[in-house]
Amino acid sequence: MRLRPHSAAFPLALLAACTMAGGGAAPATSTSEAMPPVNGPAIAATSMEQAGEYLTIVGGCNDCHTQGWSESDGKVAPADRLAGMNVGFRGPWGTSYGKNLRTIVQRQTEDRWVQVLTTADGGDGKPPMPWWNTRQMSDRDLRAMYRYIKSLGPKLNGVPRSLPPGKEPSGPYIWVAPQPPK
Repeated sequence: MRLRPHSAAFPLALLAACTMAGGGAAPATSTSEAMPPVNGPAIAATSMEQAGEYLTIVGGCNDCHTQGWSESDGKVAPADRLAGMNVGFRGPWGTSYGKNLRTIVQRQTEDRWVQVLTTADGGDGKPPMPWWNTRQMSDRDLRAMYRYIKSLGPKLNGVPRSLPPGKEPSGPYIWVAPQPPK
């Protein structure tokens, strides 16, 4: 019997052929540490750190946590990434600043990192941190981000403290609130 691509049995036959051709085993990958199981979609990479670097770039982490990222079209050396920003984000909540993630991961456990990024730090997170996006990520991807940032090592960089509503920032800031039409 000849299987046609449109027949219902074709996908099963194709899967069986691929499995037999490959010996039924997945190719081995070289990683410094075993990749943890996935609890949802996750990026495929040769190491957790490589996946984490990719995720911090496409996830926009550098936009708020890396000084000069936007101005340089993302051409900031890894040695200078994710060390916080002195440009504030001001809105009805006050003014918040992109924290130095490199010092945070040095003092925070991987489990705590996952908890913060999936719960808005228990509700204490400040805008514009898009925790509603990071809570959709798999634990494996969040852990990959943590491991990448931790692999960068600590980098001291003074980041201003958040300000309450009504308090004027002394440095530059971006107004992050809808404005009525003129």
